[in-house]
Amino acid sequence: TMRDGYREEKARLRRVAQRSVRGLSSRHVRMDDVSEALKRVVVVANRKGGVLKSSIVRNVADVAARAGYRVAVVDGDPQGNLSEIDFGVDTDGGRGLAMALQYGTDLVPVAASAGVDVICGGPELQGAIGAAMMPGAEVSLEQNLRAALSRLTRQASYDLVLIDSGPGDTRLLDAYLWAARWLIVPTLDDEAALAGVDKMGQRFVAAKRAGADIEFLGAVVGKVNPRATARNAEVRREVEEMLGEEATPFDATIRYDAAGRVDARRHGMSARDVAEEAVRQAKARLDRVKGSTQAPGDVWWSNAKNAGQGLAQDYEHLTREILSRIGAKEAVA
Repeated sequence: TMRDGYREEKARLRRVAQRSVRGLSSRHVRMDDVSEALKRVVVVANRKGGVLKSSIVRNVADVAARAGYRVAVVDGDPQGNLSEIDFGVDTDGGRGLAMALQYGTDLVPVAASAGVDVICGGPELQGAIGAAMMPGAEVSLEQNLRAALSRLTRQASYDLVLIDSGPGDTRLLDAYLWAARWLIVPTLDDEAALAGVDKMGQRFVAAKRAGADIEFLGAVVGKVNPRATARNAEVRREVEEMLGEEATPFDATIRYDAAGRVDARRHGMSARDVAEEAVRQAKARLDRVKGSTQAPGDVWWSNAKNAGQGLAQDYEHLTREILSRIGAKEAVA
């Protein structure tokens, strides 16, 4: 039956992922000067699109920066949505990052909201892929990015660097895995997202076997119904069984909030920004009822007084877990 086929496929994915990750995360990690500079670099990756990679990077960066951390994000996606839409900065289309990947040149961040620095992504990243794939090319995207990013982190003294990876070309993903110390894998409760986790595990294994410093930090289950507690717990168990204890899912899950996501992207806001603006919007509506103001020209979809609060709290919970888990792993390293 269709249900039996679905169960068999999930069991296959679980077996493949367990074979892939078991034992690799515990390998000794070399800590040269470059690795030391990159010890707080986190890549958020899944080979499937639409699993909240960019949203997680955007909001974790915002929460950490509000708490006083020096934060940078790397928009590693040729689509460039994180930098252009989510942060709303003027981008170079990914040219600076592409040059760093090809030649190891210095990365120049753009200052965004809440004190977050952004390394812009965009279509120029395709040029780095093409250069690396040319016959006879001696271009190491991995080592070039490690060198450039380590210089930047030392110069700017970042406490946290988050890399948003696109779901596409594996050459870029491999470079990000080599530049990062920690891997977070977001997923959803559907077969396609779990298949993306499987493919992500394969790239992780290849990078580890080649000598990368990367280790699993955890998995994040997104677009959940917070009231479906039994189902959410079951999904979390399924992900844990698939990836093993090396990638234990975070307790925090990210709820489905279509209105909040639309408002965040339309206005270049974080989830917390949307929640705060929803309060102002509620007050403005009350003022209009009293006849003291005119209706604004822009439509705001998070239109309840407490709209967005739950989503903002999800990301705050996740950020606390990420920082705590990094700290705990560093303490025993």
